[in-house]
Amino acid sequence: MTDSYITISTPGEAIYKEKGSKFLSFAFHIDDEDEADAIRKDFKKKYYDATHVVYAFRIGAEGQQFRAADDGEPSGSSGLPVLNTIKSRNITNVIVLVVRYFGGTKLGIPGLIDAYSQAAGMALDAAETEERLVTEIIDVVVPYSQMNYVMRIVKDQDLQIAEMGGSTDCEIKILVRKNLKDNILELLNKNGKITR
Repeated sequence: MTDSYITISTPGEAIYKEKGSKFLSFAFHIDDEDEADAIRKDFKKKYYDATHVVYAFRIGAEGQQFRAADDGEPSGSSGLPVLNTIKSRNITNVIVLVVRYFGGTKLGIPGLIDAYSQAAGMALDAAETEERLVTEIIDVVVPYSQMNYVMRIVKDQDLQIAEMGGSTDCEIKILVRKNLKDNILELLNKNGKITR
């Protein structure tokens, strides 16, 4: 299981033209399927006069959740090529939409596959990419007398505190890179069990 993934940090958009048809393509970062659905619905409203609004999205550190839709284009000629373009770049947590305005000349299945792939690739090229870490939270409960010990580990291991509070004992939620979790737990528990 990987503990990092590549996604986009800025939206991307492009225009691809082929035999009179215009393909407007857009790429956005998303964190879940609800966000993808909201963007898709917004595009269907915004581009109500378009011939097709094709989309594909991929979510999860390993891209395990995905969907593609042809929106009236021949089956497999548009949504799948967009999804395959996303996969070929090993990008996740992204939705790519391609809005087509028909130009009067049919492109045929191979032509559609190429046009949608090109348009999707251009939108992704226009976006900035970044690596993000898959993190988990470790819950720590310590007496205030042991806070220096915990904070030294946080500083030395370059960890991030998500939340801190408590009255009699200090309760800390520490964000830890997934692959390092067991090592950090071991360090934290050296002086007795302080994690939940």
